[in-house]
Amino acid sequence: MPVLIGAAVFLLQDAGMTRHDIHLAMIFLAIIALALVVQAIGVVISSAFGAKLLHRVNAIADIVEHKTGPILDRTTAILTDLAPRVKSVGDKAESISANVEHISTTVRDQVTQLSVTVAELNETVRGINGRARVQVVRADNIVSDALHATEEISQTVQNGIKGPVRQIAGVIAGLKAGIETLVARSPFGRG
Repeated sequence: MPVLIGAAVFLLQDAGMTRHDIHLAMIFLAIIALALVVQAIGVVISSAFGAKLLHRVNAIADIVEHKTGPILDRTTAILTDLAPRVKSVGDKAESISANVEHISTTVRDQVTQLSVTVAELNETVRGINGRARVQVVRADNIVSDALHATEEISQTVQNGIKGPVRQIAGVIAGLKAGIETLVARSPFGRG
């Protein structure tokens, strides 16, 4: 498009164009030409640096490929060897997971049953404990009553035996005193 505009200006101008205008147009054209040459030099230099960079990148890629190629080959071989083992481990893990889930469910059910049984056992122990306390109180009352009755019987026996024994002892003492007096007054006792 600038070429058409420049051609239109050149063709449509009258013959009275001065040298000065032509001289200015030549200077501007020279500046434009110089700018294009500088731009071309910049593109060539950039291309040279790009080619040099591309050469370095290719060299680095070759080195990386040379060093990582055997590693990648060994890794591929290892992965190929491990694939069946990983699948086997995955299958075993699924089996173990199913077993663990089954065991977990079974343990949960057993714990639930055990908690019910323990609750029933606790209730039974509480009932037995309550009845045992009542029986202990009864036994304590029976023993206390027996000891009280034994004490009363002992007192009654003591009173029943001591009274007559004292009376008999008193009678015997009186008889003895009487016999001793009779013996002492009798003609046989003096002697």
